[in-house]
Amino acid sequence: MLPYRQIRLTIARGLKAAAGVTVIPLNDGGDMPKGSFLTYNFSDFGDTDDGRPIITQEADKVIRSKTVTFTASVLSYADSVDDSVENAMKAQDWFKVAGAELLRDTLDIVVIRVGEVQNRDINIGEEWERRQGFDIDFRALDIVESPLTWIETAPITKE
Repeated sequence: MLPYRQIRLTIARGLKAAAGVTVIPLNDGGDMPKGSFLTYNFSDFGDTDDGRPIITQEADKVIRSKTVTFTASVLSYADSVDDSVENAMKAQDWFKVAGAELLRDTLDIVVIRVGEVQNRDINIGEEWERRQGFDIDFRALDIVESPLTWIETAPITKE
């Protein structure tokens, strides 16, 4: 299993430190913060290339490991376009260097692509939400452990 909670917390804390603004999950159900803030959302979590997993045994466990990819989207909200773009670029820079190193060194997750900052404004009724955003693609090793089961005896019959 991928360490989803640790991935999420590492990204949220890192983005908050890098951009200096509040960071929240997208569509979390709470009130939107005032002023500038960032949101993040995961999609295609644990997508595989349908290759076969590597199966090994350690003591009394069977370990299946497979390389998977997943994507996160980051949106920067602000009252001005300039602030929104700058905060998105700070977040983007974090994934390019400090975030990539932190995720690699602590969670064995590799940043494989940091997308470009794009205008992602949306119209809600008569108001516009001003936001800039980008996507990040990651690669990780999905590891599933299960108990090792043995066949102690098998009945043999002659026919």
